[in-house]
Amino acid sequence: MNREIEMKLPLTQDQYQSLFEKIQEPPFTKPIHLIKSDTYFSRYDTPEERKQACKENKEPRVIRIRTDECTGQEAPDTQNQSQKKSYFCIKNKSIQNGIEFNDEHESLIEDPEVLKLFFKVAGYKEYFHKSKDAYSTHYKDFHLELEKVNGLPYVEIEVTTSTLPADTVRQNIEDFVKELGLDPKTRDSRSWMEIIHSHI
Repeated sequence: MNREIEMKLPLTQDQYQSLFEKIQEPPFTKPIHLIKSDTYFSRYDTPEERKQACKENKEPRVIRIRTDECTGQEAPDTQNQSQKKSYFCIKNKSIQNGIEFNDEHESLIEDPEVLKLFFKVAGYKEYFHKSKDAYSTHYKDFHLELEKVNGLPYVEIEVTTSTLPADTVRQNIEDFVKELGLDPKTRDSRSWMEIIHSHI
C-alpha cells in the first residue's frame, strides 16, 4: 500500500509552456515523457451508484488498468523488452481542503487483456477512459507531472515517500506550488471524470 498526497492545478497554455521550460533545468531531474492510458471499471452503471457502493460497501473508489509508454530519447534502454508496462490499481480516495489523499494498491500485470476478460465475466464494465501525455520529473520529495489530460493542460504534484504528518505534507505542497509561480487556490479537487465531462 502506498500513501499519496497530491494536488492538481489547471494551467493556461502560457503557464504550461513556462513550466515546461522550468523543469528542463536543475534542480529538477531530467523529465521523462510518458503516454498513459487509463481504463476504469465498475459493477455499477451510474456515478451515484458507484459513490453509494464506496460509502456503504467500502468498495475501492478506483479500479483501473493503466498502460504507460516511454517515448523518444527519454525512453530507457530496454533492449529486447517492450517499453510499455501495464498496471492494475485499486485506490481509495478522500479530499481534504482541495488536497487528494490516496491509499493505493498497484501491481504490474503481464497481459491486461486477461484482466479485462475477467472483469467482463465478473460483471464489471468499462465506464471511463483517460489519456495523459505527461512529462514526469522529481524535486526533493515532490513528484511533478506536467501533462495534457484528454488535451487539457494540468500539473499534478504529489508526495508518496514522506512520513511527515499529512497536514505538514499538504503545506509543503502548497509552498512548492507558490515556488513554481502558481496559486494553490486554483487547485482542482474534482475527479478526472468530472473535469473531462465538464469540457465535452
